Amino acid sequence: MPLQGWKKFDIYRKVPKDLTQPTYTGAIISVCCCLFILFLFLSELTGFIATEIVNELYVDDPDKDSGGKIEVNLNISLPNLHCELVGLDIQDEMGRHEVGHIDNSMKIPLNNGDGCRFEGHFSINKVSRNDSG
Repeated sequence: MPLQGWKKFDIYRKVPKDLTQPTYTGAIISVCCCLFILFLFLSELTGFIATEIVNELYVDDPDKDSGGKIEVNLNISLPNLHCELVGLDIQDEMGRHEVGHIDNSMKIPLNNGDGCRFEGHFSINKVSRNDSG
């Protein structure tokens, strides 16, 4: 009977059924808690399922002393995007803004035209930055 001695350490003792009674206040609190839990679950689920499309690319130059321009080569496969929807816009902090850049770029259809591989080569102006403030 050594296991029977461990029962005295039980801090979550059951209350007998004849000592409990349901109340309207307890029911209201229980329903509100269940609704709140359901709200939290659904809001987290929609945040998880939602797709966020980010269409920006930041380039950092590893050679800080090269000056001039940074050469950029792109080779991106988009298996579910038609080639007519793919384009390239170039913008830098020096004020250059090219919309629909097509020089030195190529679109190659993938998956019988359902996808696209975009290859491109361009250079952007290197900008010195002061990130201290």
